[in-house]
Amino acid sequence: MINTEQITSSDNIHYLHHNFFEPSDNTTAINATLLIVHGMAEHSRRYAEFAQFLADHGIAVATYDQLGHGQTIKSADDLGFFAEEHPVQSLLKDVIIMADSLKARHPNVPHFIMGHSMGSFIVRNVLKHHARNFNGAILMGTADANPLTKVLLPVNKVLAKAAPKKKNTLLANTMNKVLNSKLNNRTSSSPFAWLNEDPAAVEAYEADPLTGFEFTNNGFMTLFTLMEAGLNKNWATTITKNFPMLLVSGENDPIGDMGKGIRKIASRLEKQNFSNITLQLYPHMRHEPLHEQNKEQVYQDILDWINSNTSAH
Repeated sequence: MINTEQITSSDNIHYLHHNFFEPSDNTTAINATLLIVHGMAEHSRRYAEFAQFLADHGIAVATYDQLGHGQTIKSADDLGFFAEEHPVQSLLKDVIIMADSLKARHPNVPHFIMGHSMGSFIVRNVLKHHARNFNGAILMGTADANPLTKVLLPVNKVLAKAAPKKKNTLLANTMNKVLNSKLNNRTSSSPFAWLNEDPAAVEAYEADPLTGFEFTNNGFMTLFTLMEAGLNKNWATTITKNFPMLLVSGENDPIGDMGKGIRKIASRLEKQNFSNITLQLYPHMRHEPLHEQNKEQVYQDILDWINSNTSAH
């Protein structure tokens, strides 16, 4: 794991806290790269074990903390706040900055990108204009179109203008309640029960000061803007039809409508003549397959998918 150079965010204010993962054994050849874009109210360190697993199998990985998250923030007040000016564009540009940094380290191999949850909405928006920069994309814990976004976005635009840094406790609590209400079997009384079936993973999430924080009005406005643009039915029209995409989700993930939303995305893409769509749904798992008890299976399946799309190059 290497974190040496300083990488400046496109906002020109923050340094993007990041890590490059490379094989522990320097005789392992690097066959591809993967850039990981984390989700809402979490951070890149949660992907370290998975990233090192891939690196040790020849996939060099970059992880980073987005604006308003993890160690990219300058003070605790920044948690859940992206930027006063052009927050959506800043997040999308930061993906390309990180992708270019990873590519510069390993220029002559195929490059893949993975986004989890909010990160998957960011990746969809990036792919609209930059799919040619990548050889395939993994969308994990993603969602299908959400009619609520259209209702919530105008309200949040007003709130974000009036009080951008104010935490929106009501919306944060409501979101957790709605997501938990979809579970058949809670297994945990935590407001974050919907994240994982494994109660130990939920406890670890609650114990981490850099996860589960409330988004600001600015944060929610940015999230809903990303969702409105990234989840519409025609989000992928500018992407070439043979572009490889892997959809990874737990069957019991409320964000993916308990598997139904993920199947809808896959069948819609296939109807739109995409020829390289892979759907990977895990029974019993919830929103974070990389943190469930059977996570090693998920690690292996993602590695196999990357390798199967690397051998063609």
